[in-house]
Amino acid sequence: MKKLLFITLFTITGLVSRAQIAPGSVAPDFMVTDLDGNTHSLSEYLAQGKTVIMDISATWCHYCWYYHESGALEDLYYTYGQAGSGDVVVLFVEGDGYTSIESLYGTNMPGDSGVTMGNWMEHSPYPVINNDNISSLYQINYFPTIFRICPNGIVSEIQQLNFEGLKEDISANCGTLTDLPNHGKAVMADFMVCDGGAGSPQISVTNYGTQNITAATIELRNGSDVLATKNYTGNIGTFDDAMITFDPVVIDPGADYQAVITSINGAVPGNAQTATDTFNVTETGEGYNNITVNVFTNFYAGEISWAIKNSAGTVVGSGGPYEHGNEDFFGGGGVDANTTKVHQITLPGNDTECYSVEFYSANGYGWMIGETPHGIDIVSGGEVIFSQRVANFGSALVTPAAFKTNGILSNPKQEAAQFKLYPNPTTGILNVMTTEAVDISIIDLTGKTVFTAKDINNGNTINLSSLQKGMYIARIKGESGESNEKIVVN
Repeated sequence: MKKLLFITLFTITGLVSRAQIAPGSVAPDFMVTDLDGNTHSLSEYLAQGKTVIMDISATWCHYCWYYHESGALEDLYYTYGQAGSGDVVVLFVEGDGYTSIESLYGTNMPGDSGVTMGNWMEHSPYPVINNDNISSLYQINYFPTIFRICPNGIVSEIQQLNFEGLKEDISANCGTLTDLPNHGKAVMADFMVCDGGAGSPQISVTNYGTQNITAATIELRNGSDVLATKNYTGNIGTFDDAMITFDPVVIDPGADYQAVITSINGAVPGNAQTATDTFNVTETGEGYNNITVNVFTNFYAGEISWAIKNSAGTVVGSGGPYEHGNEDFFGGGGVDANTTKVHQITLPGNDTECYSVEFYSANGYGWMIGETPHGIDIVSGGEVIFSQRVANFGSALVTPAAFKTNGILSNPKQEAAQFKLYPNPTTGILNVMTTEAVDISIIDLTGKTVFTAKDINNGNTINLSSLQKGMYIARIKGESGESNEKIVVN
C-alpha cells in the first residue's frame, strides 16, 4: 500500500505579505483553462454539488513536491474525484508567475524563478493549470496552499493531509462521500512486438475501491472484437496494484486497442472510464548487428546504467554507471551529467534476433532529475530503430521487444550525414545546414509533433515563430542518417 504522509511543513515564497483569504469566506469564482485545453469553472462545479480541492504550488517548491509525490491527491482523484465517484473535483494550480510551462514537465527555462523539482505531470491525472492569477485571487502567502471549497461556496485552507485526512475533512465539512466498493484502474502501456505481432501483453490493475479485489476479468479489444480474455484471482488491497500478464496473442501492429476490466468481484466496475485504457502496438524497428547506443544521461549519471538482452535473456550490451560529480552531497553533476554517452556495439549472431532494453537506477528515482530529456536512442545504418525517454520509474524499467537485428553487419564505410540548425536559441527562424535533403520534425516535451517540413536542402530556413516559447526536440532525417537536436524558442 502506498505510504500515506501527513505533511505539516510549508515554504515561504517571495510573495508579497498580505492577509490570506479568511476561513469561512465565500470562494472567489474563476474560469481557467488547463494544459490540455479544458475549461474549469468553479461556480459550475459548485452548482453541480461538487467539493473542490485545489492545490496551489510552485514547481521549485520542495514541500510542494513532497506532497505531490505522497499521492494523496492522486488517490483522492481516483476514489472520490473525477475518475471515481465524482463527488470531488481535484485541481492543481502552478501559482508562481515566474516559472515556465516547461518546468511543469521537468525542464527549466531561462528566467525561471527556481529549479523545478521534476516532472509534475507524472502522477497528476487531475487537471493541471498554469495560472498565477488564482494565487492573487486567493491571496496566498506561501506554497503549497491547499483549499477546500464546499458545494455551498465556503472556502477554507486545509493542511497537507493524507488521503484518509482528506476524506475525513471533506465528509465532516462538505457532506458524505460515495464509496465505490468494486473500483479499479486499468493501465496498459504501449508496447512493441517482434516478427508477426505475437506478444504477451501486461496490464496493471490498481484497486481504488473499498473492497479488496479478489477476482477480475480483463479483455483485450479491437473495437467490438474481443481478442483475448484474462481471469484474475488473488488479493489486491486498496491502493495496491497487480501486474496481470495475458497468454501470448497475435496482435496486428498499427491498430487501436483497449484493455477493459469488465468485472471486479463479480460486479460491474464502479467507473467504466477508469476501468478502460487504450494502447498502441507497433512493430519493432529492425537494424544491422552493429549499433550505436546514444545514452542521454541525467544529473546523477553515477547512479544510472542500462543493458541490452537477447531473447534468451543474455546481456549482449551494457553501459554505466557513469562518472559521479561533486556538485552536491549525492554525487550530482560532473562531466557525464545531462549529456550524451555514445557506445558502439556489435551484437553476436547471424540470425534475426529480438532484444529488450533495460534501464536501471541505483538511487531508486529512475532517470528523472536533470535539465534535459533522459533515455536511449539506438541507431543502425543511419536509422533510429529504438527511442525511449524515461523519468521516475523506480529502480528498474524493462522494455521488451525493443528492437530486432537482421544478423548482418552494415557497411563500415557508410558516412553519417551532417546536420545543423542555427541560431539556437532562436526567435523563430532557423537556418539549415545539411549535406543532403532532409525532413525535419519539431517535437514538444510531451512527445507531440508540432511542426514538420519535408525535402529541406542546405541553406533553406524553417519558421517556428508560431510555436510557444520553450524547449523542443528537432528530429532531422536524411537518406543516410538521422539526428536529434534540442531547440529553444525564445
